[in-house]
Amino acid sequence: MLIDYAMLEDRLRSMLYHAAFFANRDKAGCWKKTKLYFQAFVKQYKNENENDALGVANISGKIKVIRSMLRWASETEGGYENDRFLKQLKGRCEGLDIGAILETLDAIQDWCGYRNEIVHALLNKNTASVHAELEAQAQNGMKYARLIDLQVRILKRGNVVRKSVNAVIE
Repeated sequence: MLIDYAMLEDRLRSMLYHAAFFANRDKAGCWKKTKLYFQAFVKQYKNENENDALGVANISGKIKVIRSMLRWASETEGGYENDRFLKQLKGRCEGLDIGAILETLDAIQDWCGYRNEIVHALLNKNTASVHAELEAQAQNGMKYARLIDLQVRILKRGNVVRKSVNAVIE
């Protein structure tokens, strides 16, 4: 479960990196050059119970930003054609399986709740109560990481999104 969680964090971060959310792989926060775009995505397309913050220090923050970006890509009809970054981002996102990603992001949030129960149970030395689902949930975590990885590869292909804003490609 802990390895799966680390893989999910990495794959979600990679998705944001290839969407030019980060200036480079080492940066922790949103890149100033693309920050306004992502703020607009989150403000308009976040869930009603989420705030407008672009914090990506945890998995929930990454999911919120990615979900908002994908909703923008699937629902926007026009008004972005003259913006090179938005044009490339939308084109690349349209090649993704947005429905499957959004379902997986919801499943990952539920999965993280179970993962948190496991971690707390380990700290309390009470693993018997959560052990029954452990193997299945560990397999689910791996399945989610693989699906996100496949979508990251599509987003990454040619690094056209990062190139559209002259981002460093590492």
